[in-house]
Amino acid sequence: MAFLKPDKTRTEHGLVIKEKIIPWGAVWTKNYGDFRKGDRYKADRKLSGGTGAVKYITIHNTADIEEAKGTNDAEQYTRATYPNQNMGDARVHYFIDEVDCWQNLREDEVGWHAGDSSGPGNETSIAIEIIMDGSGSKADKTSEDRGALLAAILLNRHGLKIDRLVTHKKWSGKNCPIYILPHWELFVAKVEAHL
Repeated sequence: MAFLKPDKTRTEHGLVIKEKIIPWGAVWTKNYGDFRKGDRYKADRKLSGGTGAVKYITIHNTADIEEAKGTNDAEQYTRATYPNQNMGDARVHYFIDEVDCWQNLREDEVGWHAGDSSGPGNETSIAIEIIMDGSGSKADKTSEDRGALLAAILLNRHGLKIDRLVTHKKWSGKNCPIYILPHWELFVAKVEAHL
């Protein structure tokens, strides 16, 4: 298995972020579910009616997976999204786990993550998928802490206050971030501490 190499790596406030941005104009290279080879692979438009303005940071949880030797969850989710195209219609800006962080979309572009079609979740927010299994393990706690740091970095960069940190549940009612919702206020406090 060929492991993904980032196109670029940057460090922000001690957090190493690996970029593998899905290119503008990318298309499906195979048939997958309702998608056909040659169909548009992502939204290919900027947030907030084309201005690119970020209005919210949306927090998600995605399941911990059994990763291949020498890799990690965030890398595997990124590779499954693109170039492997095995993640259906989900397109998120960031995957983060206890050791790694990968960016898949530019921060100014529309993702497919909120379950609200062309509503404000997809159209105005950056998605952070925090990879956890809900066990309360050290890895879970570290992933959550790193996700809180990333959320603070993004809120700060885009000039947003803490009330613009929201859950996936806000947009579609889905019970997500499933592992963080029971203690959402504590998570918000972690983000505030970083701010």
